[in-house]
This record gives sequence, C-alpha cells and structure tokens, in this order.
Amino acid sequence: MEYQLNLGAWNSVFAVPSAIVDRHIKLAGAAQLKVILWMLRHAGENFEVEDIAKALSMHEADVRDSMQYWIETGVIREHNNTFTPSPLEDEPVLPQETEKEETSVESAAQTETKAAIKPVLRKRPLSRPEKPDYKYLCERMNQDASVAFLMQSADEIFGRMIGNNEKAVLLMIHEYDGLPVEVVIMLLQYAVSIGKGNMRYIEKMAISWSDEEILTLEAAEKKIKKLNESRLAAKRVQRIFGQDEHSPTERETELADRWINQWHLSDEVLRAAYEACVDTKGKFIPSYIAGILDQWFHSGTRDISQVRNARKEKKKKSAAKGYEPTYDIAEYESTSVIDEEWDD
Repeated sequence: MEYQLNLGAWNSVFAVPSAIVDRHIKLAGAAQLKVILWMLRHAGENFEVEDIAKALSMHEADVRDSMQYWIETGVIREHNNTFTPSPLEDEPVLPQETEKEETSVESAAQTETKAAIKPVLRKRPLSRPEKPDYKYLCERMNQDASVAFLMQSADEIFGRMIGNNEKAVLLMIHEYDGLPVEVVIMLLQYAVSIGKGNMRYIEKMAISWSDEEILTLEAAEKKIKKLNESRLAAKRVQRIFGQDEHSPTERETELADRWINQWHLSDEVLRAAYEACVDTKGKFIPSYIAGILDQWFHSGTRDISQVRNARKEKKKKSAAKGYEPTYDIAEYESTSVIDEEWDD
C-alpha cells in the first residue's frame, strides 16, 4: 500500500530571511515587500526589472527603488547584476523595541546612543543642509512611530511609493524646520490638491510655514484657508481679464489677493483697469494694470462710479489742453510695479 502526504500549497515553499520580518516588516512599504518576496521566490533564475514590474503590475522605477531599499539596508548585495545575501555581520543594526531593559553598562550605552540621534528641532542654516542618509532614516522610523506614520501617509497621499530622496526631504522638514507630523501631512494634502505635488514646491512651502511659525493644526487650517481664498481670487481675475484658465503663478495670486481680498475691488473696477490698459497700450500688460489699480486705490477711487467720474474729469482737462491722454502714463511707467513681470 502506498501512502502520500499532500501538503497542498506547502508542497512548494521558499525561505524568507528572519531579518525581513524582525527588522523591516514595519519599515518597508507594500511595494518593497512584494519585490523582495518575488525575488526570493525566483532565486537562482535570471530576471530583469521589467519581469518584476510586469508580474507585480508596478512601474519599473518603483521596482528599482524597492530593490535599492533592500540593498541600502544590507539585506542583499548587488555585484555584476547578481544579488546575494549580505553576511549577517554586515547588516546594519537598527534599534529594536524591548519591553524592559536591564540596568547595565550595555543598556546605558544603548540609551546614550538613542539620545544622541534624537532629532533636535532647529532652523535651517543659510546653506542647504545635507539630506539624511537611509540608515538614519530607518533609525528614525524605527524609533518614532510618528515618523513612520508620516512616510506611510505620504505614500497614500501621492498614490505611490515615494522614493528615498523624497522621504529624506520630509524628514528634514520635520526635524530641521520643526513642522509637526500632522502639519506636514496637511501641507502634503494641500500641495497635491492644487496639482503641485512635487517635493521642491513642498519643501519651499514648508520652509515658509516654519518661518511663519505655522506649527499647529489650527494654524495650518487658517493658512490653507487663506491660500485657497487667494487662489480663488486669482481664478476670478482670470475670468474678468478674459484669460484662459490656468494654474495661477505666485505673482498672479499675490496681486489678485490684494485687489479682491484686501482692497475689495469690484469686478467692474478690475475690468475698467483692464480696458484702460488695452486702450492705452494696445495690448494686455498685467503690470500696467497693477499700476492703474494701485493709483486708483491710493487716490480714493475705489468703485466704478468714482472710476468713471475720474476718467471724465481727466478727459475734460486733457481736451482743454488740446490732447486727450486718459491716464498719467509717465507716472505709471515710473512705478516699480511696471518693471515687474506678472509671473515673477
């Protein structure tokens, strides 16, 4: 009589290093875990990045970034396009959570080491600081659950696994610029919502928020509300000036916020300034319009009836002198705003 032990799915198994579970299960993202499992399953076979990307329905750049994670953390080595396990002693030792630490020289040394790498919130130096390396990033994610949560949240907000350089920038924003994790997350959500989810824009905004001491959720909410109001004002000005709708530049947003949210000028006044510019210069010159509105506002001409009356008076005075310039062009062109480009 013949016997057979059918293990089902267990008939075909492959080994997974304990370090992947013990040290990286909390740090590695879903994509990174998928890639290393696929590589372990196909150990001994020849494969390309394209093969992994196709099998896992991932972008090739994300596959390469995931592979780099395991190389930089010392789980595997790459030499001549061949991946091999790293010797145990070469693998970077990440701090481990323990329930209790014995009072000893060794535990005291560990405590001192942890204190040494604890982040100190500080303003950035004038020169751009060097990005933290991946080992330090791993240490911080392992030590501080809020840092790990920030990186995980960033993946979800961007809808992809962010790269190591992007993670390093987020860590700098948190540690150098002093923005709390929850504030950084709000900043990321806002940047992505307006179509500016690139790390250069995010880092620039984070430094600005730090300078303005936007360090609480309440302050961040107020800032985002003001930014949204400014962007809506810019969209409104685009419609008034007959422009094609586009993402407003920083300069456009600044001027629109001044005209609508601070000076409370009406659509009619803005349109009158636009028409005055076209009549005088023969084309749309945003900086020229800014000069007209600046003169009107500071001379007390702030509603459409006052604008019309002022224009009539100028025409009468000009006609009496034998010429009819509608505006004091020399004065406009002497102002600094005329020399500025709209989208500086």
